[in-house]
This record gives sequence, structure tokens and C-alpha cells, in this order.
Amino acid sequence: MKSLYPISLIYYGLYKLDRKFTKPKKLQKPVISVGNITFGGTGKTPIVIELLKLLVKKKISPTVLTRGYLRKTKKAVILTNGNIDMDVSITGDEPMLIAKSVPKASVIIGSDRYSNAGRFTDQLNTDVYVLDDGFQHWNIKRDLDIVCVNTFNPFGSGMLIPAGILREPINSLRRADIIVLTNSDMVTNVELENLKKKILSLTGKDPVVTCYSNFEYIDLDLKTVFDIRYLKESNLYSLSAVGFTNGFKNSILKSGLKIKDSIVLRDHSNFDNKFLTDIVKKYQNAYFIVTAKDAVKFKDIDESVRGKIIVLKVTPKFITGKLQWENSILNTLQSF
Repeated sequence: MKSLYPISLIYYGLYKLDRKFTKPKKLQKPVISVGNITFGGTGKTPIVIELLKLLVKKKISPTVLTRGYLRKTKKAVILTNGNIDMDVSITGDEPMLIAKSVPKASVIIGSDRYSNAGRFTDQLNTDVYVLDDGFQHWNIKRDLDIVCVNTFNPFGSGMLIPAGILREPINSLRRADIIVLTNSDMVTNVELENLKKKILSLTGKDPVVTCYSNFEYIDLDLKTVFDIRYLKESNLYSLSAVGFTNGFKNSILKSGLKIKDSIVLRDHSNFDNKFLTDIVKKYQNAYFIVTAKDAVKFKDIDESVRGKIIVLKVTPKFITGKLQWENSILNTLQSF
């Protein structure tokens, strides 16, 4: 919105001051950052999870440093060994999903990520820190910067927030070591190639291209496979509170199911029991498909409601650049 352009100029001025006067501090272990240059909906969390799985597979012990967006406390907390006993309102939805998805990774949650790394050092055997949403976090020096770009809507109008969706100018991608294009299956081949050429000309780097695949429907425990035959005989609705709902709906369609309608809440919103009970009563003979990020919020709900909620689990698939991705990560760690 052009009317918000003056506020975007103020935002950019504050951004420049923050970067100029914040001196990055080095942690005792290497730091890999995963972030973006736009506000929400880039598929960053699945990429974080894939990174952690790679590290664990290589016998490398990772610790995630994350803020925990919209959680109800400022107190720093830690999740280890896939801890699921803590309430998601204390941890935030993305940190809880990360902890449950990669139990061998530790997750430290709190706004002062540098201090938190030192605070919990004695409790953990950390080989590498993964800085979640770290591309604009100047306080910590990182050794590898991974940036996610949503192919479907890479840069919006090209304006900074609040007039657009950019958190910093597009040429900031030059700082990135790896650029990951997500949701590449949602655009034409011509659009994808044009975006790749634009990024290559701007940064000198070939981006890694990914899409979502390996669609699986599971129960709210994120483990038990759900019999898809029940879904094909029922009315289906998507229910989500994520940044990129089009991507979620596209994944449902690619999995072979069709939905009657979508119920969309603001990103990171919670689902209380009354809200869920009301929609189950309103929509008869229906199942509600949710994302894994939303599923971690459904802890204390009625069994009658729980049986109507199905989770679509997807994982990123590397179309191009998988070897580049793995080598960049492992080579960074071998230098320490």
C-alpha cells in the first residue's frame, strides 16, 4: 500500500541504525542461520527441520536458538529429547514443532538468543547452533546464512513493511550463502527460471530449489498414520493459522484430496476448545485438515473434536541443489 510508504521509510531508517550500531558477537560453536527477507510464509520452519535432520544423521549435535513468536512469557525455556510436556503457549508453535520433529535436537526459546546460548551451555553437548529467523538478527555472528524465498510470492510489491512484505531490500540477498526457493511447484517453469536468473544476477549464486512432497495424513500425535479412505468419503475443510495458506491448500490438492472450503485464522493464532467444538457441530460429517505447525496447539481438546482433526505432514523435496546444500553446511562445520 503506497499510503504506508512513509512508514516504510521510517522502518528502513531504524533497520539501518540497528545494523550499524549492533556489534555481532561470536558464540563458542559455529552458527548456521536460517531466515528470510520477507514477512511470513516462506517455509522456513520445514527447512530448519531438514537442516537438523541432516546434522543428526551426520552425528552432529545441534541446538536451535529461536525467539518463540507470540508465546505468553518472556522467560527463556529449553526443550530437549522431544519434550512435549511444556505447553505450546510457553514455547510457541514453531519451536514445539521443531522439538517434536527432531527429538535429538535441543531448542532454546527466548528473545536474547546470545545470552541464552551461554546460559544453557552446561546443560547441553552442542556442536553447532542453528539460529532460527536469524537473517536480520545482528547480535550473533554466523558462519553460514541460509535464506528462504517463497517462489509463489518472492518479494511482494518490492516495498518494505508495512507498505510491502520485505523486511529489508532485495539486494540484501547478496549476504546469503545459500538461497532456498520454496513452493517451486506453484509457479510455471518460465516464472521459476526467471526468478532463478534474477537471483543469480543479483547474488552470483544459483539458488537451491525445493517443493513439498511425501504427503502423509497422521493423527494429532504426529505419529499415527490416518486411513485416508475415511477422508475420501467425508466433507473436508482446511483449518489453518499459518503465513502462507495457499501453499497449504496446494499441498492438500497435490496429495489427492479435495476440500469444500477453508477456515483461515491469523498466523500463529491459537485454537481454543470452544472454537473447535463449534465448527465440528456446524459442519456435519466433516474432517478438518491442519498443518503440523498448528497441530502442536491441539493439546487439551475434547475427544469428539480430536477425532475430526487430521494432520497433513509434508517434507521439502530438493529439486535442484541438494548436493550444494549439504556440502555448504558440512564444509562450514569442518572448518572448526
